[in-house]
Amino acid sequence: MRKRWLIGIGVLAIAGGVLSQLPLTWIGPKVEIGGKVPSYSGTIWRGFVTGTDAGTLNLTTSLGRLLKGGNPVHVSGGPPGLLINAEAGLSGIRAVKTEGTIKALALQDPRLALVNGSFKIDVPEMKLMETCEYADGTVWTDFLARNSGRLRWKGPELEGPVSCENGQIVLNMTGKDRAADIVAKIIIGLDGGYRTEITAEVSNPNAGLALQFFGFTKSGRGYKLLEQGRWQ
Repeated sequence: MRKRWLIGIGVLAIAGGVLSQLPLTWIGPKVEIGGKVPSYSGTIWRGFVTGTDAGTLNLTTSLGRLLKGGNPVHVSGGPPGLLINAEAGLSGIRAVKTEGTIKALALQDPRLALVNGSFKIDVPEMKLMETCEYADGTVWTDFLARNSGRLRWKGPELEGPVSCENGQIVLNMTGKDRAADIVAKIIIGLDGGYRTEITAEVSNPNAGLALQFFGFTKSGRGYKLLEQGRWQ
């Protein structure tokens, strides 16, 4: 009996050692993010994800979190100026929290290369794999409030909900003060495309000039920006 017990312990130890060294490349999803397929290294318990515009991401897996009904995979890291934390399970990404500077996001838009400002996105509940199936969170930015010197106008902070529509991530933000009333909708596709719809009503003449610098056109009593392109 004792011999069988010892053999059983030995088999479990060998199995545990083998599992701990399984390459992350074996299970890493080959899903395109912004037209790029991530590269994986390390093991399923402690590995790294590279090859996308998100920089190097550290990935750790916890069997304990899975047994407790939680999300077993935790991802952290990001490029300079951005901090990304995410949780994932068998059905894909289940939560995301990221914050950083506007400059870090504006690598391909020269209009935003010299501006200040921060943003925060907190989505504690989501389901994202090849498409965005569900998301419930919030987004915030002080971009318009932090550039009064450059724009000669101080706008309101913008905030609102994060959701999914037609497989895409949608950010709906609003901001209002005595000088401006702004409504913004940003649609982000996992294929690397985006679409922006923003309307602004302002009373300060400098605000109108600033908005036109960023591509807004006069529309009735306010200004409107309709734009699409690629975020990567």
